[in-house]
Amino acid sequence: MPENTAIRSSWFNKFFECLFLYVALVSGLYMAISTFFYKYFSSFDNSKHVKYFLYAGGFFLLLAVAYSIYWHRKEKSSGFNSGIRHAWFRGVMRYFIAYEIAVYGFAKILQTQFSRVYSRDDIPVGDLTGFELTWNYFGHSYTFAVILGLLQIGGSIMLLFRRTTLLGACILLPVMVNIVLLNIFYEISNGAFVNSLIFTAGLSYIIILRWADLKILLFQKVDHLPPVKLGFLKPIIKVMTIAFAFYSLYRLVVAEPPSAFEGKWKIYELTQNGKDNTRRDWQTNPRAWHTIYIEQHGELNFSSNPFIFEREQAWHGSYTYNAPNKTLNIIFYNGPQTDTTKVKISGYTGKMMQWDMIYYADTIRMKLLKAGK
Repeated sequence: MPENTAIRSSWFNKFFECLFLYVALVSGLYMAISTFFYKYFSSFDNSKHVKYFLYAGGFFLLLAVAYSIYWHRKEKSSGFNSGIRHAWFRGVMRYFIAYEIAVYGFAKILQTQFSRVYSRDDIPVGDLTGFELTWNYFGHSYTFAVILGLLQIGGSIMLLFRRTTLLGACILLPVMVNIVLLNIFYEISNGAFVNSLIFTAGLSYIIILRWADLKILLFQKVDHLPPVKLGFLKPIIKVMTIAFAFYSLYRLVVAEPPSAFEGKWKIYELTQNGKDNTRRDWQTNPRAWHTIYIEQHGELNFSSNPFIFEREQAWHGSYTYNAPNKTLNIIFYNGPQTDTTKVKISGYTGKMMQWDMIYYADTIRMKLLKAGK
């Protein structure tokens, strides 16, 4: 059969494929140099990498514009094989994305990504950066990391074959969109963010090329079941399905609005029966409280440890607030008594307040200062 050379495409398709070819070539060159000339490369100033990439990027951007315009014009000429150019350029795109994403997949399985950092184990969660939180979360379960890695590797393998390219792109695109969002909102490194954008753009382009086929799959009615005839009730039921889902949660928010007292409160002064309690025995006395954590939904915790929250040593309870009397009614879950303890609140300013309570035969006064925001 004669080769089909009558393929037509938009100028943007040609420009995007030319530009992606530059990205693939630069990335491949970067990987080759860093692998085979590691000693020289490791001592090379990283700022120079960025400078050279930008200089070369500007040149190749102009080159991509010029060549895509030339290609688009020549495509109208008889005998110009536009199809083989698309085949090469899209082939490079598929193989480049497959290689790069597979690298990240193997990194998860071989634990070079999400590896444990022992010093990070002793950093309070509130002090962790977005990057550290993300790595701790995904590194908590090796099985989960392996599943993510296998998805990336499996999708990458599918990209290598034309018959399964669309399926591979559909598997990888949701993964990459999630990674892009993590990179943005958890402030992962700039390099990882740029890479994720490049891979996501390439996968989106591959899927858009098959949009005509996808429209049939996604939007065309293919089942042969008879329609359920409900008349005007059908659109009402559709709206009510989503509306009721919203209301089922909204009513809880209205029923339990956030308390003005929610937050972490440091006890900067505690007196017991009129005497100052220095609370130096906090390691052995669970009632030598230093911090009170007032949580959502009427929960609170009393911690004697002034440095960290120890779940096993803390006192846990629930509370209700009587606004007219400015009184908290507390029930301790693990204290020595289950009776309601009444706490009189005074001097509340949003940042400071005073608690007066009687617990057993002890009269306790605590002055609290809100920590953090």
